[in-house]
Amino acid sequence: MYEFEGEQDTLIQATVHPRLHVEWSQRHAWHGQTVTIQVRSELLNDGTAVKLDVQDKDGKVLDTFAAETLTGNKLDKPYKIDWSAKNLPEDPHTFVVKATVTAPVALHAQSEPMAVDLVVPLFSA
Repeated sequence: MYEFEGEQDTLIQATVHPRLHVEWSQRHAWHGQTVTIQVRSELLNDGTAVKLDVQDKDGKVLDTFAAETLTGNKLDKPYKIDWSAKNLPEDPHTFVVKATVTAPVALHAQSEPMAVDLVVPLFSA
């Protein structure tokens, strides 16, 4: 138990900053699978615009979603991995998603990488 000394019931001045966090719903996926891009924030109003960029490990943008909005300080965006027209090498890759908010303050966040196998493995019976 803590004991407090000094003045009580006084206002303490502090600066509180908004925060932004983005992550994939899973760490590994297959091409053609649907995953969820999860954006979480603190101290941002409902309707705040969020731009999402799905990128490979070299920074090549594969998909952009510019018109997403936060509701209740969160956004869950279903995302189907369909990069068949993107001309990517077939070996396993890692991909990140970047979230950007420009108003009321500029915030940026990047997810941990998600491994994606672009070719479905062949299994023998």
